[in-house]
Amino acid sequence: MEHVWEQLISLMEQERLLLDSFIEASGGMREALHDKNWPALEVSLKKMDGMADLMEVIEKKRHSIAELLLFGGISLETQIAGLPVEIRKTFQTARTELKVRLLLVKSRIRGVSGYAKSRGRLGKELMEELVPSTRGRMYNKQGHSASMGRDPLVVSHHL
Repeated sequence: MEHVWEQLISLMEQERLLLDSFIEASGGMREALHDKNWPALEVSLKKMDGMADLMEVIEKKRHSIAELLLFGGISLETQIAGLPVEIRKTFQTARTELKVRLLLVKSRIRGVSGYAKSRGRLGKELMEELVPSTRGRMYNKQGHSASMGRDPLVVSHHL
């Protein structure tokens, strides 16, 4: 059974390393976005997409091992408490480091998302000021919301 725990710890360490790379790549994505360097942004996004695919594979393996551990009906926390001290410490350290990395990734993604949303709102507000006819929603001839590219009809808020 200790072998299964060692496999689980190994997968968690692989995830941690991958998340470290993801954090680094998200920094590059953020810089490219702020600098409006679209080719660099595309490279960062493709790199992160590949990492996300690899993360999915590792996650599936980790979940299948965790299911094996839970098969006996004993809770994971109870099993952790029964582990030899060295394996328990290694597992708890790996789990803590993984949680920290996940929080860092979440923070980075939220930061980039917030920046992109604020820039989008600013662009919309500027467009509405410079071209008042763009205020309101765009509709097609059938009355459904439409993008700017398909002969939209403008309904202004000021009507």
